[in-house]
Amino acid sequence: MRSQRSQNERKNRIKNVVLLLLTILLVLLTALGWVYDLSLTDLPADSWLGRMYISLSYGEAGGFELRSGEIPAALPAEFAVRTAEEMRGAQYNEIAVRSFLTTYKSQLSAALSSVAKLTPMPQDEYRQALREPGIYLRYDSRVPLSLVTNWVGGNSQVEGSDVLVRSILLTQAGGLWVRTHAGELYGAKVRPMEGGLSASDLAGVPCVFAAEREYPNVLPETLLFPQTLELHTLRYEAPKFDADSTASLQVLLQAFGYEPYMRNYEDAGTGKRVFVGNQSTVRVGSDGEVVFRASGLEGGLEAYLQSELGQEQPLPYQIDYARSLLENIFQSFSAEATFFFDSHLTDDKTTQLLFRYAVGGVPVEGAEGVLAVIEYRSNTLMSAKLNLQCFAQNKESYMLMPTAAAAAAATGEPSGLAIGYFAAESGLVPSRCYVTR
Repeated sequence: MRSQRSQNERKNRIKNVVLLLLTILLVLLTALGWVYDLSLTDLPADSWLGRMYISLSYGEAGGFELRSGEIPAALPAEFAVRTAEEMRGAQYNEIAVRSFLTTYKSQLSAALSSVAKLTPMPQDEYRQALREPGIYLRYDSRVPLSLVTNWVGGNSQVEGSDVLVRSILLTQAGGLWVRTHAGELYGAKVRPMEGGLSASDLAGVPCVFAAEREYPNVLPETLLFPQTLELHTLRYEAPKFDADSTASLQVLLQAFGYEPYMRNYEDAGTGKRVFVGNQSTVRVGSDGEVVFRASGLEGGLEAYLQSELGQEQPLPYQIDYARSLLENIFQSFSAEATFFFDSHLTDDKTTQLLFRYAVGGVPVEGAEGVLAVIEYRSNTLMSAKLNLQCFAQNKESYMLMPTAAAAAAATGEPSGLAIGYFAAESGLVPSRCYVTR
């Protein structure tokens, strides 16, 4: 009798477990059916389902933070740190610039995130601020201030239009100064910098601002270095995506989600090899030109989830996805160059991004230096036109005059000093140049 009762209880427990499992399965199937009818890109990012989708799509960190990593799409061309005892800086030196950003990123983030309004400032006060302890950085790119704030880990709160930054000065006492690419000077009062300033532990060399010398034809924040700079000329050629080359057509196509064995043909008019997807094409030319173009949103590349944005602007996400795409493409051929975000154009429907080459941190100017023009429609990359080139140093080199000598030779309206590679008959030649806009 007791044995019969134990068997009945065991059967009941098994039935209950089975019913519980069926109930859980029914709930999961219902949820999956609901998700199937829902656009996953519209899920709220802060919901458990949205976070699960982002985690599965982009990893545990999820979203923009994981994809952006520690490498911004543009690095300052130069920087300087001034203490009460000394001033040191560097230009066109990626290692030194990264060391500077690592050390002073949090101070820049705190200062830029606290600014609510920028006001026009007089030049004489700026000249005085340049003599105070603080940090300075300058960009060759036309970078919006909000983007710089985003790259150093902050959130821009500035009212009004987003200015394009040429240089930023942050004094230890809490003065923030911004020079725009139009030459305008703005400022704001922020909290004094936390922690001490140190220039000796950075990979920089002694320097001074032009404001401390009598050079009226260059901007007062122009950095003057005593060293003579020697740079080699460059030669360049398009990578050859064939069986006898180290360039990898497979890696190139996979960056766009293609496979080499996809349907393809040779365009008789242009000589380009055309790979055809469902709603997009990739054209690969022997001259290094690669063109991706989608015929509709379904054929484009989804750069991020709309729900990831929140109150943020889409530009950082668009630039970051484009940077990641270009890094993958760089693996398809041998290249001594790096690349950086140069500028953008935006209208009601599209955003165009321009990326340029740099060699040894020095930008390649002109059409030869254009790496990519990338176009977005909302969160979808619709087209990319690439100019893939391999760069190598020639034996011939040029000695560039010290910045102090270049500043003394400047004429006309106050300008900035920059360095670039320019096209010549012998290849790409390094040269100092004056920048007015």
